[in-house]
Amino acid sequence: MKVPFLPIILFSVLAFTSACSNNDAQQEFESQAYQPANGITQTDNNSTIIGDADPDDWRTSPFYSGLAVIQPIFPNPVPYGSSATLEVQLNGSSFTSILDLRFFDTFTNTWQLVEFRDDISGDFSLTTMRIDPKFFGSNVELARGTYRLVLFDGNQRIITYGDITIE
Repeated sequence: MKVPFLPIILFSVLAFTSACSNNDAQQEFESQAYQPANGITQTDNNSTIIGDADPDDWRTSPFYSGLAVIQPIFPNPVPYGSSATLEVQLNGSSFTSILDLRFFDTFTNTWQLVEFRDDISGDFSLTTMRIDPKFFGSNVELARGTYRLVLFDGNQRIITYGDITIE
């Protein structure tokens, strides 16, 4: 006796298992993103990595694997009164039309938008984000420190995260 639905059932089980493991990987990635800042990938003004890169910085989430290319923030550390740059290229992604760059403000215990929200147009989009250290504090003493930055898509899924130091 042949079971005509057996291939369909097997395919469905494999697809469900793959989706669950992808979802689990994304959840694990997001739990890592919410950890405190723990080091930086030091870069110069030309985006060249100086020394060892922090392996936890600016990784692409499982959901955006193959769809996003993240350039580590530069320069890092960034002097107060200057600005840093984060470049994100979305490759044919129809998953998001909005990018939100946020950091966790320990004084208010809330996620704050880093004065950047980009509406993406087109399937292949390079977004350049300028991060002004003045957003982290109104003077150098208040802003100085290391912060975890998290980049969200319009559905509040995390695309990437990394740490920045303000000097």
